Amino acid sequence: MIGNWLLLADEASGEGLWWTPLIWTVLVFALILILGRVALSHAREKLTRNPLTLMAEHLYLWIESMCLNVIGPHGRKYIPFVVTIYLIVLFSNLFGLVGLVAPTGFFGVTFGLAVVVVIYVQEEGIRANGPIGYVKHFFGPPLGSWALLPISFLLFFIEVISEAAKMLSLSLRLQGNIHGEHQVGTTLGSLLHFGNFSVPLQTILVPLGVFVCLVQALVFTMLTCVYLGMMTHHEEDESHSEGHLAEAH
Repeated sequence: MIGNWLLLADEASGEGLWWTPLIWTVLVFALILILGRVALSHAREKLTRNPLTLMAEHLYLWIESMCLNVIGPHGRKYIPFVVTIYLIVLFSNLFGLVGLVAPTGFFGVTFGLAVVVVIYVQEEGIRANGPIGYVKHFFGPPLGSWALLPISFLLFFIEVISEAAKMLSLSLRLQGNIHGEHQVGTTLGSLLHFGNFSVPLQTILVPLGVFVCLVQALVFTMLTCVYLGMMTHHEEDESHSEGHLAEAH
C-alpha cells in the first residue's frame, strides 16, 4: 500500500509525519477539482449521460435542502462553502479505506478545517449583523436591568470561549473517529499473520468504515450549517417561515 509505505518511510527516516497529511490533502483537493471539472463538462447537456454530473446535481440539491432547512431562507448563498467542506471531509475520510492515508486522521488537518469554518462563521456574522450587532450577540438577550449587567459580561466571556472551543470540538471529533476506525482496521489486519501471509480480517469492517466516513462528513457539514444559522439568524427569517406555515395551514 502506498500510504503504508510512506508512513513506514517516515518512521524509518525519523523525520516525523508532518509532511504526509500535507501531501494527501493536496491530492484530495486535486481529485475534487478533477472530478468537478468532469462533472461540469456535461452539465449543459439536456440528456445528461455522465454519472458524475448526475451525482453532482443530486449533491447540490441535497446540500441546498440542508442549508435552507438548517440555516434559513438566506442559506442558499452558503451552498458553495458547505459543498466544499463536505467534499473535502468525505474524500479525506475515504482515502483511508482504499489503502491510502486519510488526511482527516491527523489532528493538524482537522484543526485547520475547523479553524476555517469558525473564522468563516465569524466573518459572516459580522457581515450579517454589523460589527455592533455581532458584539451584542455575545452578550445574550437584553436583561432589562442595570443590576444584571455583570451577568451580561459573564455571558460574553462564556460565548467567546464557546466559539473558540468549537475549533477543538469539531477537529477532535472528526480526527478521533477517523483515526480510531483506521487503527481498528490495522489491528485486525495484523491479528492472523503467518510468515508472508496474513488473513485480511479488516475487510469485514469495510461497510462499517464507509458508514463512519459518510456519517462523520455529514456531522461536520451539519454542524457548519448550524453554526452559520446561529450566527446569521435574522428576524425576517422567522416571519418568512411563519408565512409559509400560514400558507400551509
